[in-house]
Amino acid sequence: MGEAVLIPPGKGEVIGDAPDRRVEILSDDETLNATWSRFGSHREGADLHVHRHHTDCFYVLEGELTVRLGLEDETVTVPSGTLARVPPLVVHGFRNGSDAEVRYLNFHAPGQRFADYLRAMRDGRPFSYDQYEPPEDGGRSASEAIVGSTEDVADRPGLHVELLADVDELAVSETRCEPTAETDPLHVHRRHVESIYVLAGELTFTLDGLEQRATEGTWVQIPAGVAHVYACTGNEEARFLALHTPNSGYGAHVRGQPEAFDLELV
Repeated sequence: MGEAVLIPPGKGEVIGDAPDRRVEILSDDETLNATWSRFGSHREGADLHVHRHHTDCFYVLEGELTVRLGLEDETVTVPSGTLARVPPLVVHGFRNGSDAEVRYLNFHAPGQRFADYLRAMRDGRPFSYDQYEPPEDGGRSASEAIVGSTEDVADRPGLHVELLADVDELAVSETRCEPTAETDPLHVHRRHVESIYVLAGELTFTLDGLEQRATEGTWVQIPAGVAHVYACTGNEEARFLALHTPNSGYGAHVRGQPEAFDLELV
């Protein structure tokens, strides 16, 4: 069992820091590699490629990200507050196609050593990971990439949850909660990792008995076996992303089937 990790805003492992680009690693867990990025206007990202064994997701925090899809290089604009999910073998790339700065989170699930690939690029070392040139047959249909899909799964006093992704390798939800909201009691996950990114407001976590505050821009990662609970604190509504890697029944849980989920009360 590992220890919980809390990374304050701007304190991730820096891969690059320039006026038109900053990239920080937030997670290099084998179930999830995650980064925070800032791109200046019209900054190029990755050219067209495929991943064979993992899903690639982008959540836009500020501005607009242009995602490129298929051999035809069709473009989709992903606005702030939106998740784009690209399954394995779907040809894709990305860039900032706008006149303004864009800030976004990038999730690779499972991780497939994406963080090590970034470190190697930073350090000028060769490194091979699960990224390949587009196949001649075009791979899976670009229509299988999902942009902006949401499902309301919980709406009770002071708490609203939307499911943004629900596939085997990960589940992603966005929650809005008031300080008075009732949240899950102290619990533990035995077979998966839970990660939280605070979008706005403030959360207070109790992680194996230690209380910690998480404000806007904070990343919290909770390994399997760590007892935890959170509360929405502060004076305003809090918003946060929750990621479960692998999914472990989270989608079924928030749809009203708690027995399907890897959650044990303690």
